[in-house]
Amino acid sequence: MTKTVDMIVSLKVPDTTAITALQTLQKLGFSKIKDVTRSSYYKFSVEDDLEEFKNKICKVDILVNANKHSYDFSIPNNNYVKILVRNLNDGSGILATLKNRLGFENIKRVEKSVLWSLNIDADEKEAKKIAEKAAKELLVSEHYQEYTIL
Repeated sequence: MTKTVDMIVSLKVPDTTAITALQTLQKLGFSKIKDVTRSSYYKFSVEDDLEEFKNKICKVDILVNANKHSYDFSIPNNNYVKILVRNLNDGSGILATLKNRLGFENIKRVEKSVLWSLNIDADEKEAKKIAEKAAKELLVSEHYQEYTIL
């Protein structure tokens, strides 16, 4: 039976890309956006014992470098609006590396995305509209990416 595992990988040090995105959004007039964070999001479909898989996958240095990354197996539940950005036709390279070179034969599918989290000073409905506009204007290239507001 195939099971799903989500893994969020974040930098331990300040993320200059997220800082630049925040500054750019504010220059574009998004004054209600107070903070922006960025993480790598992996979604694995596996036929394996989930705890054993989690113990192994968090040690794979091509995904998590212990010196500069932290990881979690769930999306943080905070008041940030989250935007999941996925490159179209992406993930097969990671899947091949994990299966063929690193011995993770039980992985059936891998999705890799970028998880943007925006702290927006607005009510929930307005915050989602602002996040949608920010995604279209800066965070997503609709030519090769798709996004979902979580």
